[in-house]
Amino acid sequence: MTDNLTNTQNPKYLPTNDVIFKCLLGNPGNERITKSFLEHITGEEIEEISTNFKLELLKEKPKDKQMVADLIAKDKYLQKYIVEMQRKAYDYLPDRFIAYLSKTYVADIKVKEDYKKLKRTVLVVLMEEDFPNLENIQEYHTVWHYREENHKEKILTKNTEVHILELEKYKRHKKQTGEIDPWLEFFINPYGKEVQEMARTRAELEEAVKQLRLLNADEEVQQLADAEDWARYDYNSAMSEMKEKGLAAGLAEGRAKGLAEGRAEGRAKGRAEGRAEGRAKGQAEGRALGEKETNLKIVKKMLEKKMDIDLISELTGLTKKEIENLL
Repeated sequence: MTDNLTNTQNPKYLPTNDVIFKCLLGNPGNERITKSFLEHITGEEIEEISTNFKLELLKEKPKDKQMVADLIAKDKYLQKYIVEMQRKAYDYLPDRFIAYLSKTYVADIKVKEDYKKLKRTVLVVLMEEDFPNLENIQEYHTVWHYREENHKEKILTKNTEVHILELEKYKRHKKQTGEIDPWLEFFINPYGKEVQEMARTRAELEEAVKQLRLLNADEEVQQLADAEDWARYDYNSAMSEMKEKGLAAGLAEGRAKGLAEGRAEGRAKGRAEGRAEGRAKGQAEGRALGEKETNLKIVKKMLEKKMDIDLISELTGLTKKEIENLL
């Protein structure tokens, strides 16, 4: 065991930080870590691995930068594995994933080329928040394909696959059952007792902890990781403040509208029933209006601070086109 694993002072940045995540799984020399992680998640044996990652991409100006939400690894047979850390959940997330999976799937084929050249593409997403619309599914690791509606065992194609790993669900599962997933445990508590014990018999996990400490000691990576954390802190603070103001304004408008509608309907149907129904409807509309205005104000502030459009899209759920229209 190296001194890196026994150091009592734990570094600041966790592997869930987007910059650290990409460096850890994308840096040249870390292929063994990436291969082990992907094999563990997909259950497949992967021969060789390479990635598209370059630290310089994270330092470019947002308007010059393509989407960096995505680390793409390729194996010996050119099968592609998209690996993403998603820290914020929003309703349009599934559509974003399907769009990006499809885009990556066809990226290496030219017009009129044989479709047989398409290579299998797998999307692996680690979620910090619970995934939208999966509240009734207890499993923290779900696997998705295109299936026939009435014959669930029939898969349209095996060439695309999505793995969603929900870290909050994993925490609940661990608390209830005591079962530990080595790699998910690493992502939520890399310096914990469980990871240190597992790293004694898992060389790739030990190497991941070592590389995590080295990344935390790299000044250039620190600056980028710090900017990532501060951008999210600014967003969360602004969102909290603006939501309070927007909710207050929305409720006030909702109450006024609700009372007016309630009185009108109350004359016809009875004052008590009409006011209740009108108030509820008005408050709902007021909240919706307030939240919409709040989101637009927050996005404008983020743009003024020169925040990355891709990051704004990830945090707010707005499309890049909707954000660019505000410029």
